[in-house]
Amino acid sequence: MKFIFKPAPHYRSPQSTSSIMRDLTLCLLAVSIFACVYYAMNYGTEVAMRVGIMLVASVVAALATEAIWFACTKQNVLEGITSSYGWVTAIILTLISSVNVSYYGLIICTVLAILFGKLVFGGFGQNIFNPAAFGAAVLMSTFAGSNVDVVSGATPTVAMNSFSWMTSAENVNAIMGNYGGVLNMFLGQYVSTMGSTCAVLLLLCMVFLIVRKDIDWQLPVFYIGGVFVLTLLIGLIKGAGFNYALFHVLAGGVLFGGVFMVTDPVTSPVTIPGKILFGLGAAVFTVIFRLRSNMPDGVLYSILIMNMLTPALDKIFDGNQIKNASSILKKVLIGSCCFLLVGMGVGAIAEVKEGSVPSASGSSVALDVDVDFGEPISLSKDLATYKAEAEEVSNDGTTAVYHVTARGFGLLDPDGIASHTGHEYSRNEADITVDVTTMTVKDIELTHFGDTEGIGDIATQEGVLNGHIGKSLDDSIDCVTTATYTSESVAAMVQAALNAAAGN
Repeated sequence: MKFIFKPAPHYRSPQSTSSIMRDLTLCLLAVSIFACVYYAMNYGTEVAMRVGIMLVASVVAALATEAIWFACTKQNVLEGITSSYGWVTAIILTLISSVNVSYYGLIICTVLAILFGKLVFGGFGQNIFNPAAFGAAVLMSTFAGSNVDVVSGATPTVAMNSFSWMTSAENVNAIMGNYGGVLNMFLGQYVSTMGSTCAVLLLLCMVFLIVRKDIDWQLPVFYIGGVFVLTLLIGLIKGAGFNYALFHVLAGGVLFGGVFMVTDPVTSPVTIPGKILFGLGAAVFTVIFRLRSNMPDGVLYSILIMNMLTPALDKIFDGNQIKNASSILKKVLIGSCCFLLVGMGVGAIAEVKEGSVPSASGSSVALDVDVDFGEPISLSKDLATYKAEAEEVSNDGTTAVYHVTARGFGLLDPDGIASHTGHEYSRNEADITVDVTTMTVKDIELTHFGDTEGIGDIATQEGVLNGHIGKSLDDSIDCVTTATYTSESVAAMVQAALNAAAGN
């Protein structure tokens, strides 16, 4: 450990690590209670109980991992656990996860977050990365396929990601309207990750933690403010309007990350200038990831990247903060300008995309959509989760026609009624003609679309569906990048028809 001695006078803070973690835990519990109440009121007590079980399971996994570690390293187990605050990491990791995450996926990633995100670096206070962000990154990239069917529906970030986060003001307003408008998004009356929805509660937590001097105001203010200002400028230039900036802040993990993750004192800079650039840098990376990557959000990875830059920021701004004030100010201004210019540059080259966006009433405006294809889907892939069922309609010995249904995204039920309070997925339906002599698809016609209009229907355009013609079980079909779920649902129907034709 490196000690730096400076001449008097010294300032002694009345805050202790335990009091800071106590306040942080209280705020996290408030957010957890809101999540339980929301799901209880909108989806029933069973789903609310699932939220509680996920929180308990993650906390128990974290504490058990730390207990085993301290026992194996011959440390005092009780003292180690109470001074490591693993429950904070566990609660944050759970709250930045979807209610659909499997129990075992959450538990495994909690263990990995505690073990490889913190303990292997020496424990609390010595970790490089925010442990919860580390665990969530593993959860998103490794266990996404293990999700269970609890609550269905497209989240606001998924809806906006279908336009690569760059569309017209009309479409932005339509998307926000689909989730109840600005007021509902402030109050958290929509489905997303469990702890990220209620903006009012998160802002109150931020004010409480700042007043209590548990966190430094520069980190959340420059992060959240940086996202707002940057997207406001981009939105005005591109014609996305003022609500475009509001949407960036309200949707996804910007507020939760700004209050509970960016402010982590262990993985953020110790100097005030460093904190300012850390917040701005994370804001710029968040916007870049949203505009230029396939990730629906980007908050976690922006925080992890800035975690890596923390030592460099501390090095840049070390020394006497008062004596070198003018030099430090220049560095802050130069660094801020560089970050903002990069962000504006990425925003300037972003393409404004139009599409079919559901209105508050469920109707939509049909517009042309450019289709971007991602990694192909193999028709031999296990697509059992879509529960495709094929019924033979006719068979003349040369061709066979099958009426096939498969699970859809679930925002709308088969009757076109919003199913925000239901738990059953909608069904996609298609008539698929198979050439039984070559066991290939001869024709495909979608007869009912049960996915999310404006998102999934991109994968059901005639040109995209025609790409399935001539395919066999040994082939792959194109996957629409912004409509992966619908692409796989259609693939499951094609697979079911070919299996039925083959007698499987």
